[in-house]
Amino acid sequence: MADKEYPEEAETPVYQRDKTAKEPVRKTEPPKKPAPKVKPKKVFVPKKAKLPSDKPMDYRVRHLRTASRDAADLLRQTLQDFKKDLEAQPTDDPDKEFTDREKVDAFFSRLAKKYSNCSSRGLGGELGWVHRDMTPNDDLLPGDLIEGIMNSEPYTVPEAIQTRLGYHLIYIAETRIHKSSKKESSEGNSDFVPGIPS
Repeated sequence: MADKEYPEEAETPVYQRDKTAKEPVRKTEPPKKPAPKVKPKKVFVPKKAKLPSDKPMDYRVRHLRTASRDAADLLRQTLQDFKKDLEAQPTDDPDKEFTDREKVDAFFSRLAKKYSNCSSRGLGGELGWVHRDMTPNDDLLPGDLIEGIMNSEPYTVPEAIQTRLGYHLIYIAETRIHKSSKKESSEGNSDFVPGIPS
């Protein structure tokens, strides 16, 4: 041994490995699960059931009258773009649909005050409550326009309606069930107003 600088390994090891023992398992950290993605809260949007009704309806209408079809189409496109911009804005407000309707109504009113050539332009194109049985007024509300209003969907801006007065853009801002203006009473005096002699 003195001849060698390094010690030699014994030919037979002093210890024997226990072959019945299990292989040692290295402790590894379990793979990290990715953090769950936070889902945005879904806003409850109540949807009104559209039930067909046999009852006559009243419509609160705004309108804008122009002399040419091109001007009516341009204003209609402006209103539709405004409506799309409102719908594209994200918000958590559950009343967004209703506030958007009010904004479109106000925008239509501003356009009517600026561009309409009708006598109702000072009121923002407000025609009031319109129903099927009302008497047409040839200066403001011709029969063709009443028929067009009755065939239109609420809260939309349909194609311009042509009458002898020009082209009309309409916006139905509200609906309600029609109530007869003359209520029958047992006395027969349905137009009684307190303080005013009949």
